[in-house]
Amino acid sequence: MDLIISKNSFLVFDLDDTLYKEIDFLKSAYKHIAFILEEEIGDYIYEEMFELYQSGEVVFDVIKEKYKFEMSIKDIVSEYRYHGPMINMDDATESFLTILKHHKVKMGIITDGRSESQRNKLNSLGILEWFEDIIISEEFGSEKPSIENFKHYESKFEGFSFYYFGDNFTKDFVSPNKLGWQTIGLLDQGENIHKQYHDLGEEYLPKHEINSFSEINLKFENP
Repeated sequence: MDLIISKNSFLVFDLDDTLYKEIDFLKSAYKHIAFILEEEIGDYIYEEMFELYQSGEVVFDVIKEKYKFEMSIKDIVSEYRYHGPMINMDDATESFLTILKHHKVKMGIITDGRSESQRNKLNSLGILEWFEDIIISEEFGSEKPSIENFKHYESKFEGFSFYYFGDNFTKDFVSPNKLGWQTIGLLDQGENIHKQYHDLGEEYLPKHEINSFSEINLKFENP
């Protein structure tokens, strides 16, 4: 799809499963936890943990029961949420954002989650400072699909045309659609943590769908 960018364009992104694959955060956390537990239990159990996840098991409860380690479930969950993740954008996403940054296009983030976790992810990706404004639900006080999360941008950046990129059809697009934003949905390639539902009302669906950011042809007005 063609995307015409002017000096009044503002591009807003979801984070998890949009700018990077959330499954990579999960894998990073499991490796981190397996490393912490290795000295006590004498085994590196990352692969076992991931197989339990794929089987739909309550991973931390199962390994706690099996290995009887001292670390509490609460502390394991904390390590999961707040570790410094080893995650990356794919080449297409990194190229897309880099081009926008080069052209000084204004960008923002609207993401649900805990402040420390989400900022750790952005830091790991190396793009925290690329955005004019970042809304994280824990900091802002409401989660998507609250329309207030999106109105914040309209109030703070008057006169701009807004685009929103996300992946979760249940909550990502209904509010920006109501506000007349252009909405672009990144389709699940079989790795998303949360299932994508396509059988929702039209108001929930993005106006455009892409498999990758490489499918967007950026055209800049008045370069």
